[in-house]
Amino acid sequence: MGTRDTVRVSVFILLAAGLSFGQAVKETAIPLGNALDRALEQSSLTRANAKPFHIKVHLFESTNPPSDYRAEIEEYWISPKRWRRSIDSPDFKQTIVVTADRMSERNDGDYYPLWLRSFITGIFDPVPNPDQWNHADAKIRQITLPNGQHSEACARLKLKLGTDTVNNDAFANACFDGAGLLSFIGQPGYGMEFHDYQRFGTKLVARRYQDDPEPGTELVGKIVLLEELKTPDESLFAVDVPTAPEQQLQSVRVSQTTIERAAAGPLAIVWPPVKSGKTSGVLSMYISVDRKGQVREAYPLNADNPGLQDAARDQLLKWKLKPMSTKGIPVQAEAGLTFRFETTFAGAGTPAEKP
Repeated sequence: MGTRDTVRVSVFILLAAGLSFGQAVKETAIPLGNALDRALEQSSLTRANAKPFHIKVHLFESTNPPSDYRAEIEEYWISPKRWRRSIDSPDFKQTIVVTADRMSERNDGDYYPLWLRSFITGIFDPVPNPDQWNHADAKIRQITLPNGQHSEACARLKLKLGTDTVNNDAFANACFDGAGLLSFIGQPGYGMEFHDYQRFGTKLVARRYQDDPEPGTELVGKIVLLEELKTPDESLFAVDVPTAPEQQLQSVRVSQTTIERAAAGPLAIVWPPVKSGKTSGVLSMYISVDRKGQVREAYPLNADNPGLQDAARDQLLKWKLKPMSTKGIPVQAEAGLTFRFETTFAGAGTPAEKP
C-alpha cells in the first residue's frame, strides 16, 4: 500500500539551458537520513520547536466523496505528552487523550482501518521510523542550477518481502521537492504524498495529503483549520480513569510466517487464467487483519503479472485466520505477503509472455 516501484527524479528544464551556456551547475550528495531529519525539522507539527496547535482535517475519496473512505479528524496538541485526538468515520470512531503517562482511549467500532491510520501517521508522524533511513547507505543527489533552483529527487531502498522460499522485491521510497521538503514517503503498508506547504509559525506544513492505496482510489486529507493553541481548555486533557492495555486497540506488524501459522496451513490462492503477461512468477500483497482474525483490507504491492492482483485481493478478503495477540491481548495485525503463481493463458491471439 502506498509504495512506488520507480524512483522519480525530476530535473528542471532550465538545466539544459544552463549547461548550454556553460554556466556553473552544482551537484551535491546528501545522506538520505540527513535529508529526512532536515525535512521533518522544517515541516513536522510535532517535532522539535513545535508550537501548540489545534487542527481539523477533512478526509475523503476525491473520485467518490460519498464512499466510506471518509473521516473528520481533530486534534488539540500541547506536547508529545499532552494531546487529544478524535476521529469520526462511518465505521470507526476514536477519542484518545494523553496527559503525561496517563492515557484514555474510547473506541466505537471493532476495527481501525489501515487506510485511516495512514493519514493519522502522515499528518502527525510522517516518517514512522526515521532511524531505518539513517542506517541505510543511500544518498540523494540534488542539482543546483545557476539561478539557485534545486531539482526534485527521490531515493529508493529495496526490501525483501515473504519467506526464505517465496519472496519478492518491495520498495521504500522517499521523495523531496526543490525546497528539501517531503513530497512522498512510502513503504509496504504506508504511503503518503504531501502537497501545498504553507507557513505555520516557524514551520512549513503541508495542507493536503494524498494516498492512492490501489489503482482508481485516490484518498485526500485536507486541513480545513490549523491554528495556534494559545489558551487551551484544561478539561480537554483530563484523564480521570486511564484505559487498561487490554481495552486499547492495538495493531502490530507481523511476518508472513506468523500469518501462515494463524492460517493453520499453507497460504494458497486459486489463480485464474490470464489474457496477457506472465503465467508464472511471484505476487505480493499487503493485508490488515482485525482482532477476530478476519482479513479486512488487502492492497497490491508488486507483481510479475499485475492482472492477477484483483483475484488475489478478492480471495484474501475472504480469509479468516486464528485471532492474534500480544502478551495475551488481542490485536489487529498487518503483513506483507508474497505468493508464487502458476496459471495458464486464456486469451486468443498473442501468447502469454514467458517468465
